[in-house]
Amino acid sequence: MTRRFTRFMRRHSIALVALFFALTGTTFAAANALGPNTVGAKQLKKNAVTNKKIAKNAVTGIKVKDNALTGADINEATLGTVPSATNATNATNATNSAQLGGVVASHYMRPGATLASGDTETGVYGAAATNGAYGVTGITFVPKLAAAPTAKEYVTTATATCPGVGQATAGRLCIYQGWIFGMTSHCIGSPTGACGGSPTVDGAALYFDSTQTGGNTTGTWAYKAP
Repeated sequence: MTRRFTRFMRRHSIALVALFFALTGTTFAAANALGPNTVGAKQLKKNAVTNKKIAKNAVTGIKVKDNALTGADINEATLGTVPSATNATNATNATNSAQLGGVVASHYMRPGATLASGDTETGVYGAAATNGAYGVTGITFVPKLAAAPTAKEYVTTATATCPGVGQATAGRLCIYQGWIFGMTSHCIGSPTGACGGSPTVDGAALYFDSTQTGGNTTGTWAYKAP
């Protein structure tokens, strides 16, 4: 029997070795199998969780620490160019700031505002009357003036103080004659006191004498705030 067992062992030694390793390997795997909820922070090596291991959309904003991300963390090549904000609570430079021409806010008309120093205000007028009557028209300053005009002038040709349509020297109200038929200028007065008054911060009244039936006139005016 011993001889037979010896021959058996020689013939099947390799198979027995393979069987041993197979059995011990299964035992090792079974002994080291991970059960549910057994992997924690201690079991994970540093940098073990890579970008490829994280499912898409798995990390949400609530999981990111406040102020942890910087501009460098945002991949612009992936996100594309970030569009300009239409509105911003605070901005050093607004997208449309260049369209304001660099003019300060005080030079723009607002409810209750007055004409800013150095700004010029312009407008048009028109009047008509029968023969021998007054043709009267009013002009209104919008925005109103900070102070009443210090001078007034009816202009048929440009002067040093009223150099041309749309222009005036500081503090002077220039009335530029345009079309005129059968009328002559009578006075530049107050909007409430006729020829006995002067232009105010709110406006002025223009009076014309009509020398013909159907007399009429039109023109422009300009005022520059001192």
